[in-house]
Amino acid sequence: MLTDDTIPTDPELRRFVDLSMPLTGFAGYDLYGTGMARLYLDTARRQIGAARLTAFLDAWQQALQTPEGPQSLSPLDREIARALAYLWYTGGWPRLAPAAHAALRREVPNTETVASPGSYPEGLVWRSFAGHPSGAKPPGFGTWALKPPDLPTEQEIREELQAAAEDPSVQTACAPAAHPAQVTSGSVPAHLLPGPRAFRALAPSAVPAAAPPPDAEPEEASE
Repeated sequence: MLTDDTIPTDPELRRFVDLSMPLTGFAGYDLYGTGMARLYLDTARRQIGAARLTAFLDAWQQALQTPEGPQSLSPLDREIARALAYLWYTGGWPRLAPAAHAALRREVPNTETVASPGSYPEGLVWRSFAGHPSGAKPPGFGTWALKPPDLPTEQEIREELQAAAEDPSVQTACAPAAHPAQVTSGSVPAHLLPGPRAFRALAPSAVPAAAPPPDAEPEEASE
C-alpha cells in the first residue's frame, strides 16, 4: 500500500503523477506501480522542455477546476496532454502535430520514440482491458481461453472504498491522514478511484465513427 511514507518525496514527481491521474483515468497507485513515473517525467522534459512542461501542468491544474475542463486548454496544451496520455498508455512519445512541433521549437526529430525497453510492457493500455503485451509478460498457458474479468463500475468501486473505510482493521493499519475513517458516497472524484475508468468497458463497435471533413467529396464508384 502506498502511504505518505512510501510515495516519492520529490515534489515535481508527485505533482506530475497527481496531475496524470485525471489525464489517464488511473489512480496514483497504478501510475507509480508501472515503475515509469520518473522516466516519463524526464522524457516529457526532454521532449518539450522543463519550462514548457511546468507551464502545461499549471494550465492543466487550472483547467481541472473549471466547468469546461480540457476544453479550456489552448490547442498546444491539448496536444501536450495527448502526448502525455499516449506516453503513459503505450510507453512511447508520439509524433506531435506539425503546428505544435513548430510552436515548441523542438530540437529533436518529430518522430515517435519509445521511452525505454521496459516502458512498452508497462503501458496502461494493457491494464485497461486486462490484457498483456505481445512478447512480454506472458499470462500463462491456457489463459487466452478464459474471458477477462469485467471492469467494476464506479458505484462498485465506491462501495468497496466505503466498506474498507468502515473496516476496523483497515482503520487501525492506516494513518488517519492517508486513509480517512469516513468516506461518504460520491466524495471520491472519478479520476481518483483505483483502477481503470469504468467507461473503458464500452465496446469499440459502440463508438460512432467520426464524420468526414465538411469539404470532403464522395469518391466515385469504380466501374
